[in-house]
Amino acid sequence: MTNVPSGWSKKNEKLLLVLKCDDFMHAIALLNFVADIAEKMQHHPDIAVRNYNELLISTTTHSEKKLTVKDYELAKKVSDLIDYQAEKQNIEDNGR
Repeated sequence: MTNVPSGWSKKNEKLLLVLKCDDFMHAIALLNFVADIAEKMQHHPDIAVRNYNELLISTTTHSEKKLTVKDYELAKKVSDLIDYQAEKQNIEDNGR
């Protein structure tokens, strides 16, 4: 798998994602979900909160000093989580 998931960008052997969250607590909750995914995969991205409501995620395989399939898999899992949360919120707001 070497497709860059939607919303991510590739730069200098890293996959990068910046997410605008509703507020600080949403950013922290999302950070924790990403941390859970990373821990299960044993592949840990750089994660930061900026401007109280932006989550920044950067992944590369540090031991290889380049992108590997692990990075693309992590990015896909994070994107799937974001898509799931968006769909769930849509259903809660508008019904099925």
